[in-house]
Amino acid sequence: MDKTTNNFLSLHRTTRNNLLTFILVTIFTLQNFAQGRWERIESPTNSFLRRITLSDPNTLWASGHNGTIIKSTDQGNTWTVLQTNTNNIIMNHSAVNNQLVFALTWELDNPPYGTKIIKTTNGGISWQSSSFPIEYEYLQSVHFFNKDTGIVAGSRTYLTTNGGLNWFQVQRDSDLVANLPFLDIKMFNKNYGFACGGFIDVAGVIWKTTNGGLNWKTNGISPDEIFDLVILDSLNILALSGDPEFIYNLAYVKSTDGGETWNYTELPMYAVSLGIDAKDMNNIWSAAGYKFIYSTDGGNNWQVKPTPDSASVYDLIFINSQKGFACGEHGVLLKYVEDGSNVKNEDIVGNDFILYQNYPNPFNASTSIRYSIPTLQPSTLFSSQINSNQNVTLKVYDILGREVTTLVNENKSSGIYEIEFNGSELISGVYFYKLTVGNFSQTKKMFLIR
Repeated sequence: MDKTTNNFLSLHRTTRNNLLTFILVTIFTLQNFAQGRWERIESPTNSFLRRITLSDPNTLWASGHNGTIIKSTDQGNTWTVLQTNTNNIIMNHSAVNNQLVFALTWELDNPPYGTKIIKTTNGGISWQSSSFPIEYEYLQSVHFFNKDTGIVAGSRTYLTTNGGLNWFQVQRDSDLVANLPFLDIKMFNKNYGFACGGFIDVAGVIWKTTNGGLNWKTNGISPDEIFDLVILDSLNILALSGDPEFIYNLAYVKSTDGGETWNYTELPMYAVSLGIDAKDMNNIWSAAGYKFIYSTDGGNNWQVKPTPDSASVYDLIFINSQKGFACGEHGVLLKYVEDGSNVKNEDIVGNDFILYQNYPNPFNASTSIRYSIPTLQPSTLFSSQINSNQNVTLKVYDILGREVTTLVNENKSSGIYEIEFNGSELISGVYFYKLTVGNFSQTKKMFLIR
């Protein structure tokens, strides 16, 4: 082989390798750093919407001023205004399921003054109203576990076990800031959860319960109130706390030991986090008025994204890692969608085993799990030879590592498979599903919401 040919082949190999490296780096970058976008969608109301939640992956509820509660049963594609029979501000609401919703309003004009609790048992077709039995008690947060057991709170916390017919006050600890107002309540399961709140220029506080709300441990964390928090798993809880007067920086607070201790880190920005949610463990978004604040690395670093059309947003919720919704002033509704660069063609069987994220996630009763068995044999330099038919196991475990069920245990040829997991007999919480094929194994997390 002459020198010219040799140089040409060498240059060809170098170019080919560089191109391959570029393609791999580009794919990695797009899959890991591409971000979705928020876009405005049609809203059925002009009323200020303060809070948005979901009762299952298809059904969303948003509430706000003028007695407004709107509902979607098709993942936010269409929304309906519900007739709540009140013109008062809906301070907060708790959707137990698709039929049962409790909401708090304040009666300021007509006695008895204080809080009224409205509820629907038929998906919002009709609403019943009752006055909270303690006059001049203005409650701001509510969480119902089921039709009987619920928590409401402002500067004091109350529990009912008979659907709100009777209430009894429960204990917070004796900390100096223990009796500042609860602004929201988030429960991880029927026993373990958190409340957040406080008061401007006094303290931002996070409370913890381990017995279903009977007792609350207080953690004064920041100089200004904390409006919302997100529970990533049983150990990792995070929130943002900002100064409405924009004198002090926005701060990031996080616990990695189940709320026993908290880290407080000031960020180089000024904002107020009004609502916060995570689309997965790394990607966290906050509604902060005319902008979103988001992190793509689990909260270590934060960035700012303006809202479309300068809309002012007050709360947000993610249905899954691909879709979310935000609400705010003038009835604004925004939808989160993934950029096209972040869409993967999962119908192509490649050279790797793949365990996909379940969908929907979180889920209420059932969810689908997909996995891919490769068509090509991996190089024997890196792994053992794989037969055309391989034994595949797919198992589900609870948060303590106990096996819940075996979904798959049989030989499979190459291809993409999908199986449904039904969790209707299980309690709310975090579960793990694990795919094992020969020397390969992969585990992913899913969230069951009852």
